[in-house]
Amino acid sequence: MKSLLSGLRFFFTVCLCATMMFVSVVSSASAQAVVKDKPMTNEASEVAKEYERTAKDTIDKGGLQSLEEVRDRSKGGAINEVQGTAGFYNMKRPSNTDAKSIEQQIEEGLDNAGEAPAKLSSEAKKAAKDAEKTAKKTAKQAERAAKKAMNSMND
Repeated sequence: MKSLLSGLRFFFTVCLCATMMFVSVVSSASAQAVVKDKPMTNEASEVAKEYERTAKDTIDKGGLQSLEEVRDRSKGGAINEVQGTAGFYNMKRPSNTDAKSIEQQIEEGLDNAGEAPAKLSSEAKKAAKDAEKTAKKTAKQAERAAKKAMNSMND
């Protein structure tokens, strides 16, 4: 019996060690796998690369640009003289979003405020009707309970 237990202990120990070795190898192998669809976290996006190219060109020109050069560059839709058009189409602005402006939100709020008393009075009437229905149901239930109690007392 003792040799059987020691044999089982040895078998389970070997299995446990093999499992731990397998898990450590698989996890480190999967950690090194490269996802081809997504850039690595330290890789620059296309917008950043364009921004870097534009900045290098500006630095290579040396010194400040003339006002005319800056104006010419901004006519092409540049954000500023260093960034150029890098990231221009990714920026959020009123022309490319469905967001409501502050003015629109204020107008809607004022319109809703004008309708508020009418909404409140209709909701109050509805609540009063609901309360009346509930009171009638409760009164009927109380009346039934009283009749039931009277009948049980008479029996």
